[in-house]
Amino acid sequence: MNILVIGGCHTGNYGVQPHLSFARQWANHLEIAAQEPVHLRCLSMVKLTHIDSLVTQYQADLQAADLILFQLGHYELSWRRPFLDLFKSRWESDRRTSVYRAGATPKPYQATEKLYKAAESSNRNRWQDTAKTTALRVYNRLCKDVPYLHTFRHQLTDAFDRLTAFRDKIIILTPFPTLNTLDHWLRSQCHAFIINAAIQRSFTVADTFDAIPRHPTFFQVDGVHLNSLGHMVLSLFLSELPCVMELHQESPVA
Repeated sequence: MNILVIGGCHTGNYGVQPHLSFARQWANHLEIAAQEPVHLRCLSMVKLTHIDSLVTQYQADLQAADLILFQLGHYELSWRRPFLDLFKSRWESDRRTSVYRAGATPKPYQATEKLYKAAESSNRNRWQDTAKTTALRVYNRLCKDVPYLHTFRHQLTDAFDRLTAFRDKIIILTPFPTLNTLDHWLRSQCHAFIINAAIQRSFTVADTFDAIPRHPTFFQVDGVHLNSLGHMVLSLFLSELPCVMELHQESPVA
């Protein structure tokens, strides 16, 4: 069985040992359930704007995979840029266009054995995130939509459209919950849209937003990245997906 996992830093086991990552633990569960070897390949640090080039570069891998798990939208809905950029309607789209024209589209790479250490968020940063979230809620009530989120939805739609050729084996993970107030609000605003866009294209959806408890026990000290326990919860959740069980039934017993 060939499993391809494509996504952000969690796919690259950020902050946890490689054998404790959700992808590796999930593959181990599949090996036991299907009673056959599972070949796992992970591509990390993938953004929505990478999907077009990724489909071209990894066409053979996508076709050979039995299941393709996509963890998309995490970068775009983790805000580390100037706050006012959220109100620029085509900020990210213009940036993407300039990158493509320069012929320098970033290439995703495989997860490494390097163990990164998350930095703890300060009280000042948490206060600032709360203030920014309050400002966004007010803006959203008055103007109905934050311009950047409108751009994000277009990016996501473009990426999903590019993946429809592989719809029968694609699983879309919704962005994880986070203890960061600003990021969590951004993700909650796009949660339903991501699910509906995936379902419209006949993708399988794994809704992790409520499956992973929003509690410090499951996160690293930065409150953003899952710790080993959070990865374990995610791997168990994925192992219970109906499409995975169907694949088990179709797989030959060794």
